[in-house]
Amino acid sequence: MRYLPTAAAEDRALLDAIGANRAEDLLTGVPDHLKLHRALDLPATSSELEVLREMERLAGLNTRFAASFLGAGAYAHFIPSAIDHQISRQEWFTAYTPYQPEISQGTLQHIFEYQTLVCDLTGLDMTNASLYDGGTSCLEAALMAVRVQKKRAKVLVSSGLHPHYLAVIRAGFAAHEELKLVEVALKDGVTDPVDLAAKLDETVAAVLVGYPNFLGAVEDIKVLSDLAHAKGALLISVTQEAMAFGWLQAPGKAGADMACGEAMSFGNSTNFGGPYLGFLAVKDAFKREIPGRVVGQTHDLDGRTGYVLTLTAREQHIRRDKATSNICSNQGLIALRANIFLQLAGPEGLKGLAEQNVAKAQYLRERLLELPDWDVPFEAPYFNEFVLHHTGDIATMNEALIAEGILPGLDLTPYGHKNCVLWCATELNTRTQIEHLIEVLARVASVVG
Repeated sequence: MRYLPTAAAEDRALLDAIGANRAEDLLTGVPDHLKLHRALDLPATSSELEVLREMERLAGLNTRFAASFLGAGAYAHFIPSAIDHQISRQEWFTAYTPYQPEISQGTLQHIFEYQTLVCDLTGLDMTNASLYDGGTSCLEAALMAVRVQKKRAKVLVSSGLHPHYLAVIRAGFAAHEELKLVEVALKDGVTDPVDLAAKLDETVAAVLVGYPNFLGAVEDIKVLSDLAHAKGALLISVTQEAMAFGWLQAPGKAGADMACGEAMSFGNSTNFGGPYLGFLAVKDAFKREIPGRVVGQTHDLDGRTGYVLTLTAREQHIRRDKATSNICSNQGLIALRANIFLQLAGPEGLKGLAEQNVAKAQYLRERLLELPDWDVPFEAPYFNEFVLHHTGDIATMNEALIAEGILPGLDLTPYGHKNCVLWCATELNTRTQIEHLIEVLARVASVVG
């Protein structure tokens, strides 16, 4: 981060230039009853060293985990140091908003490359310049489907969709009285095709299905898309763990009309659960309804490669009440990290990482099922996370694991799956960590038993 200090004399010169006696005079337009009328409750002025020491003290209060088996939408993956080095290069830090291509080539180029990679991964024709997170990408995809489908105002959502994503969709639909959201039941951990077929009719614009879903299960996109298409509805795949693209068939190749979800697994950390990176890819026929921006490649008069905004809704910037979407910015830095990560990995590298995730998850599941208090609630293919039923006390188990510096999987009881845990393993989990987990769980089981 740049450090741009100003001296008291410089502050005075700035105020004199604009005709203000003090900085507070700039707030005269704010109603008096909205002002605080007191100083902020902040510590006294400190030196940089003192501030660093205080931050280190506060950080020391955090619980530090030696191993994590928690996924459910935020996944820990290895981040090469080359990414931090590359994103600091000045070539990428051109104008914040790329309206003028002559001064925005760095921003435009990395967005174009990011778009290209998302299209490759999803098997679809068009993508935008990124969205805020997986939840908002689901909402934008659902609203876009309604616009594309004209008079169809009903959207079906699999109960296997991430509950946080579903909450965002519900909140977004609440502002549109004409829109209707209907859930489709699960069977054996995946969307029930019988229930889906029963709820599909000529009023349904689209069906949203997790790929993999919230329970880690891999849906059969081909079967579900055939059912949706037979009734004239679109199929939207939702991927909360982007690393799965290195293992699963691209949703566009399997029959999805749109693909959306979360791409933070590519080169971004899970600090406080983020930052997140929503993506949305669609078929070429729907490009006029896609929110955000689309960057294209062209050539100047001298034949040199250049990048420009080829599609962006002007209303999103100056007439927001008339816009199809109010997503008018993009996660530039987060998308750049994903871009660099994917180019460093390449197709074979991404596949190799995905294989490690699958292998670690399979080994973890096998070892857990060797313990007496775990069983399988349903059988379904999975990528790097899965659900097991626990016959013991989950709270006691979690307490023991946390005491050993292990972050356990997610207790699914609050999500309607009583006494079930969603476990996750990535390439960061070692055999030693898994064996330590099993050792603690076995100890807990023997004490309780």
